[in-house]
Amino acid sequence: MKNIFKLSAVLFIGFSIVFSSCKKEIDGCTDSSAMNYSSDANSDDGSCVSAYDIAQGQWNIETACEELIISIPFVGDFPIALNDMFPDTVDITGEGEGVVAMDINGNIILADVSVNGDVTIQDDQKISLDTGDFGVIDVDITGYGKIETATNGDLSLNLAFEVPLVGGTENSSCEITFSK
Repeated sequence: MKNIFKLSAVLFIGFSIVFSSCKKEIDGCTDSSAMNYSSDANSDDGSCVSAYDIAQGQWNIETACEELIISIPFVGDFPIALNDMFPDTVDITGEGEGVVAMDINGNIILADVSVNGDVTIQDDQKISLDTGDFGVIDVDITGYGKIETATNGDLSLNLAFEVPLVGGTENSSCEITFSK
């Protein structure tokens, strides 16, 4: 009887040690390159989201543009309200391999999205804007941004206007802020 008691005690202690040393399963995102990575997770639950995925979708746009003043000698100055030339929202779509595209009034602008959420407008991009009476002008685009969390981010585009005219050029600038 003593042996059964000793054996039972040993088995109980053995099972207690085995079960207490088992690591609890914590579900979450285990991909360290994901925006919602959880260092506590030891079981991937399929919830990982990348900055590239977050960058896609509909973004709100706010413009802070100077008026472009076109001065024609002996005729006068003609203001062009640049803020009115942009939509209130824009859809950003994935192009693959960390590249996204946004369509602003029929002009496609490409940006690179890094794993850590940095967004950079690709070099040497232009858009064309119809000014009405003064025709279409080409605008140089630069920009950057940051995907902050798994649900939001901020982007900023800088536009430089240079309109060639008889007797010189007219210049203006514009900043467009995207928020999600």
